[in-house]
Order: sequence, then structure tokens, then C-alpha cells
Amino acid sequence: MCGRLTRWLRMIGVDAAYLKEADDEQLLDLARSEGRVLVTRDEGLHERAVRGGVRAILLKSGSLTEQLAYVVRELGCELTVVSERSRCPSCNSPLRRASREEVEGLIPEGSLRHHDEFWRCAECNKVYWRGRHFLGIERTLSEARELASNLKGGSK
Repeated sequence: MCGRLTRWLRMIGVDAAYLKEADDEQLLDLARSEGRVLVTRDEGLHERAVRGGVRAILLKSGSLTEQLAYVVRELGCELTVVSERSRCPSCNSPLRRASREEVEGLIPEGSLRHHDEFWRCAECNKVYWRGRHFLGIERTLSEARELASNLKGGSK
């Protein structure tokens, strides 16, 4: 399962679908019909995807930073949270800027007092801001950027 990786990819702006209960055929059909890249740790599924003409990335590591580094290297995207392109980590919908008034009562009072920028999911209405946890996010992305820069080539 790549659910954790999916949430991180969404934060950096990748339109990433995640079907927890889908079987292999459903995953392959979705990737084919929507032109998606299949990311998996399952060697058999990866092989079937490639044989079936679906672009696929096989993850060999269980480490989140290594997975991020490898996937962004393969996809050619940036390991940076840019608010204008970030997607909701929970549901994959686009995020939009939200005013302080709009999020009042939806987030902790201290966060409302100490932050000026907020984003809200257009679909599930979750609210996001760059709180203390964001330092950990930046640290993980920095480590993944360093790993990605050390990877040789790509298998596009």
C-alpha cells in the first residue's frame, strides 16, 4: 500500500489517486483510462502494467523519503510544497486560499491567532496552514530532494 506516499505527493501538487480496496485489474484500468502512472511495490502488478502498456514505477524501498525521491525523479516534478498547486492530502481535490474569517471556528484558536495564510479543500472542506508540523514536512522534503539529486538517471 502506498497511501502515505500518496498524501505526500498530493502536498507537492501531484494529482494522485489512491484506491485502497481495488484489485489489480481495477488499478490497471484506472491508470489506462485516466493516463495515470501506476506506482506500486508489487513486482507482479508492475510487470503486468508494463506489459499492458501502462507506465509504472516500482518502489523497492519502504522508506518514505526514498520513495518520494524515486517517484519525483521518475515523474520530473519538484519536491516543494507550493500552495497554489498543492492538493488536499486527504481527498486529492485542489486547495484554495481561505480567509481568516472563513476558517474561524474550524481550527484551533491559537493557530488562527498565529497564522495569516490558510487553505481549504474545495471538496472535503479540511483547512490547512503552515503550523509547527510544517518544519517536519520541509525536513522530509529536503532529505528526499538530496536523495533524488543522488539518483542516477531515470527509467521513464
